[in-house]
Amino acid sequence: MDPVNQSPDHQVVIIGAGLSGLGAAVTLVLSGIDDVVLLERADDAGGTWRDNTYPGVAVDVPAQAYQFPWALNPNWSRTFATGDEVKTYIDRLVREHDLLRRTRLGTEVVLRRWDEANHLWRLELRSGGDTSTLTARFVVSAIGAFVDPKFPAIAGLEHFAGPVMHTARWDHAHDLSGERVAVIGTGASAVQAVPELAKVAGQLDVYQRTPIWVGPKRDRAVSPATRAVFRRVPIAQEALRRISTAQTELLLVGFVINHYRMPWLSDAMGSLLRRLWYRSQVKDPVLRARLTPGYGFGCKRSSVSNDYLRTFERPNVELITDPIQEITPSGIRTTIGQVRPADTLVLATGFHLASEPGCYRRTPVLGRDGFDLATAYETERLSSYEGVSQPGLPNHFMIFGPYGWTGGTWHQLVDTAATHIARIITEANRRHATAVEITPEATRRWTATMRERMSRSLFQAPVCATANSYYVDHHGDTPYLRPTSSMAAERAARSFPLDDYRYDYLGALDAERRHHALA
Repeated sequence: MDPVNQSPDHQVVIIGAGLSGLGAAVTLVLSGIDDVVLLERADDAGGTWRDNTYPGVAVDVPAQAYQFPWALNPNWSRTFATGDEVKTYIDRLVREHDLLRRTRLGTEVVLRRWDEANHLWRLELRSGGDTSTLTARFVVSAIGAFVDPKFPAIAGLEHFAGPVMHTARWDHAHDLSGERVAVIGTGASAVQAVPELAKVAGQLDVYQRTPIWVGPKRDRAVSPATRAVFRRVPIAQEALRRISTAQTELLLVGFVINHYRMPWLSDAMGSLLRRLWYRSQVKDPVLRARLTPGYGFGCKRSSVSNDYLRTFERPNVELITDPIQEITPSGIRTTIGQVRPADTLVLATGFHLASEPGCYRRTPVLGRDGFDLATAYETERLSSYEGVSQPGLPNHFMIFGPYGWTGGTWHQLVDTAATHIARIITEANRRHATAVEITPEATRRWTATMRERMSRSLFQAPVCATANSYYVDHHGDTPYLRPTSSMAAERAARSFPLDDYRYDYLGALDAERRHHALA
């Protein structure tokens, strides 16, 4: 078959139907790019909020900030929405934008391979026990920041006789009432789950490697009258969304990337929490010291809770800070030789990140001229253009690439990346280009700017040396946050030079189209 005559099955395939994929699909369709299909490996949309249903799950930023500006939800019941409310919001998004008809559920992309002869992507799919192939002109990777649950490499884990549950794979059929429960990990998920588990477990042991900074959670119910105002006067809610988003960005991003201007701020925040919040929550000074981080505030993801710290003073809760040596069939042995019995293990051990090479060893991404994304991530410092594109991957975009976290909430990131993607696909269509790839020069220029700015961030300060943060990758870089304001990122998405990309054409016919399009 003449490669010029081989058309792809779809113009755009989006991998993932969480907030990233759904938000990108809406943006593309509203931009006039209608041939869009989403591929989702699970049997329902929702991503993080479909998978994480552990006790106490909720957003840890204000709900008014945790929504798309084009899909405001006037019905949030609390300042910090519960997980089921967020899932209801996502289901409404799917329904109102008719996204289910564009989505193939239960379909996992196990391989992405660029076909240079035809300027398209060949996607190998797995659905149940069946395999198939789908082709697309453009691919958008919307797999999120956290791809798969991470199970700790602890000797003996596979030999534990009782149930083992990861917080992202919660078994609601298993009753923990009266059991001896061991929680491994004290990250953001544990902060929410531990207080709830302590209410039902007979004995709750929490194994902590690195303490987490926890601040007060200013949570309250949203009155019916306020919700009625939001329904009748959407501009009022939009104003509140903007304020909440700006405050969240200032706390989570602003002081981190501007540490060089205010080097005292991290210590001041930590001191304030230690003297006021931690002291009010934990009366026992020895226990309080074990729960207090030794690294600066902001060096790794912090959380909010009014119950987590004080839970450790309950008579049925024990904080274990001795390192785990091994897991036995009936409990956990620490390095001091103590064995504590457990009926059920709860793993609050986080996730494999989308920037880890292993993610793309399991599901390879093979681009132009032998480019292998897993090998690139493993052997080279992470780089990107605007957190969206990488050389070697024509017609391929990421919702969350290196240096891609924009603003204070995920929705800002999705909107910014999707705007960039829609703009470049539209331009490629205008030029009748069949392949578009970011140039190495533009990538080097943009990444160099991001690295230089991050070199002055809090993450590089001595106070973060013991944080053990996933913000720091295996190259020693911190390619998680984009060190600009969300306003600057949004402006860049609408105005980046289109000629930072290289446009390619299949065959003489397309060369002629190009000539007329650019004339």
